[in-house]
Amino acid sequence: MNNKNSILLEDPGFDPVAALNCNLLLKITADSFSYAILNTTEQKIEVVYDCQDFQPTAHNLSSTILSDPYLSLLFNRVKIGSYTTNTIAVPEAIYNPEVVEPYFKYFSDLEHYSDRVYTASYSGQDFKSLFLLPNAVESAIKTHWREARSFEQTASLLAINQAAEQQQFYLDFTAGSFHAMLLRGGKMIFQNVFQIENPEEFHYYLLLLLKQLQISTTDTKVLASGILNEGDEQHNILMKYFPRVDLCRPAESTLHNSILEDMPPHYYTSLLALNLCE
Repeated sequence: MNNKNSILLEDPGFDPVAALNCNLLLKITADSFSYAILNTTEQKIEVVYDCQDFQPTAHNLSSTILSDPYLSLLFNRVKIGSYTTNTIAVPEAIYNPEVVEPYFKYFSDLEHYSDRVYTASYSGQDFKSLFLLPNAVESAIKTHWREARSFEQTASLLAINQAAEQQQFYLDFTAGSFHAMLLRGGKMIFQNVFQIENPEEFHYYLLLLLKQLQISTTDTKVLASGILNEGDEQHNILMKYFPRVDLCRPAESTLHNSILEDMPPHYYTSLLALNLCE
């Protein structure tokens, strides 16, 4: 443990030279920063770092990256999943890759966002995602990982929940927020991130989502990952409305994850799922 908000788990036998055989998975949310180093040759998790209550400003990101010896290594691939408020879903049937300017009218707060429009498609979905990254994240990518593959925060959750026939309500928690996604017939129909200061605020947003999205609490499968534990206040709130809440473990069960043996496995599900994104 580095301080009250961060944790570093590392395989004592990890050789930094072996980073050339590794993927760096980096997840930046509105209030957290985490990464995993995944050895693709040995199918092994070498390092996991997680910092909660982290504000991803240009200064904080830059100082964190520069002070971390692992992040200066040379990797096989780098995949970055970032929080953004500027994301829109465009039906594949009407998307024109040659014309992206009209979509800028749907973006906001452009002063704090890069003007580079990223696009992504997701297996099993019929829309193209167009998004901008915050200036702080874009600057970190240009400075340190120009060849990185960038995704919005939703990508890893969709990678986990492909081909889901039953209605699914997925919640991914940090210490101060949760990312909600609803799928019907395997298709994403809603996603958003909510900042919360206490369980009461989570309760409020949960009831709002249940009402606005008309979620049946008896016919919906609830999946949760991130900073949530059985018996804590937010888990108990969920159990008031749903008969069962499944804590979602990392999708890649073939990974050797001995460094996570003493940690709740669902803490890093969405982080490790970045490796499924292409």
